[in-house]
Amino acid sequence: MHGHRSSAENSSDRHVFIDNAKAIGIVLVVVGHSKGLPDYLVRLIFSFHVPLFFFISGFLLKPDKLQQTIQGNVKKTLRTLAVPYLFFFCFAFGYWLLTRNIGEKAALSAGRAWHQPLIGLLTGLETDLYIDPPLWFFPCLILTTILYQAARKLLTAPAAACCFAALGMAVTIFCNQPSYRLLLGLDSMWAALSFYALGQLARENAWFSKTGIAHLILLGLTASALLVWAGSFNDRVDLATMYFGVRPALYLPTSLLGIAAALSIAKLLPASRMANWLSENTLIIFPAHFIFLGLVRGIALSLHAIPGDYHYALGWSAASSALAIFLCLPLMYVLRFLQIRL
Repeated sequence: MHGHRSSAENSSDRHVFIDNAKAIGIVLVVVGHSKGLPDYLVRLIFSFHVPLFFFISGFLLKPDKLQQTIQGNVKKTLRTLAVPYLFFFCFAFGYWLLTRNIGEKAALSAGRAWHQPLIGLLTGLETDLYIDPPLWFFPCLILTTILYQAARKLLTAPAAACCFAALGMAVTIFCNQPSYRLLLGLDSMWAALSFYALGQLARENAWFSKTGIAHLILLGLTASALLVWAGSFNDRVDLATMYFGVRPALYLPTSLLGIAAALSIAKLLPASRMANWLSENTLIIFPAHFIFLGLVRGIALSLHAIPGDYHYALGWSAASSALAIFLCLPLMYVLRFLQIRL
């Protein structure tokens, strides 16, 4: 039956759809940072996993927030994202201070003053946030959210999507792997804005709500095939460092293919407790998993569970990723105790 569904049902469907999309995204982020994944899979995952989160963030922007003042939006965005950024930086900093003279970290930390990581807190750049590189996402998302909401005071959703997509394409082509960076992701923000704006446009036009199962399957298969094909012409890209590959003009189209494939799969999947749990804790797993991946590997080496010259493969990637996600559980209780809402 294809009758009209109630708004409550549509809202429920969208909730399941986004839960699945966030679950897929966060698993890809964790697995992408794990050891043992074949290079071609790493390249494939890096081509779209972070853009997927900017797209989802734009999709989740509620219309009523666009009616608020710019000042109000700035305060709310900072309260929502700056607080977890500070919390997870402090967590990573404390962990680094405790472990910097142990094992492989001793060589990496040699010559670094105890306070040097604080530079990363201020710059918000991945290269300076070496104690926990994924933290770069927070300041970039803060600026992306603020600028998009401000731009919507003047532009419609389609106009904003067109403008930011054009700007994003220009940045990826002409600012590929720049010799200097702007603080807090003021440069990578322009590429991120293209995905964020398209996410909001997808919400306003209910693109995926209007798509039937047959079309979703066709879209998912076609986007996946084109993603693999297009990805073969580029190397590993990274929005965090603004490296868009040897063919930077392919970065945005390839990312959008990956997003389309992931969202099609998310729409086809049923609701599940695991997807719901991963979705609710995405902003905890995203910054914390990198630390726990290193912790799992360090413990395995210390206990001689694996030798120093161990050949990491898919089995290690899957097991260490699952353990890293599991180890995020204590942080969830700490945040709840501190009444920090994400």
